[in-house]
Amino acid sequence: MSLSSEQIENVINEIDGIADPSSKRYGYLLNWQNLFDPFWHYGIGLSDAQIFDTGRGLCPFERKEAKFVIGIDTIAFEPKQTIERLKHALRVFGNWEYTVPGWNCEHLGRLIATDQPRCYQSQFIWWLCDMTPDGEHKTAHQVFFNYLTVVAPSLNR
Repeated sequence: MSLSSEQIENVINEIDGIADPSSKRYGYLLNWQNLFDPFWHYGIGLSDAQIFDTGRGLCPFERKEAKFVIGIDTIAFEPKQTIERLKHALRVFGNWEYTVPGWNCEHLGRLIATDQPRCYQSQFIWWLCDMTPDGEHKTAHQVFFNYLTVVAPSLNR
């Protein structure tokens, strides 16, 4: 799903209206599975009930049953930084083509939350998807880093 500049700004305003810094899920990378779906889906927590879908939807939606992604505590950004990175990521990647193996919700969600555009679910077919052998998208990190260097350098590592 490709978003226009106006749609992106509307989504950012929606994030600002929904985001609840007092929520334990605020600014954290979350994942969940849908019934009869073998894949894990990824998003950024906005509140106790709302998640930002970093997949095809690129929008907030209500879902209370989601898990914190384990094993990223030492590399994750602080929640407020993650939310700011999310808003900037929309401006950068809002028009990128979503593909299940090559650029998906896990790539974008992990890039926002940890600075690593990695997808473990499609890692085993990395050579078919123009990824590195460890499942990272080859250009997303540099594109985002370059953008943030200009507009919000404090959100880079």
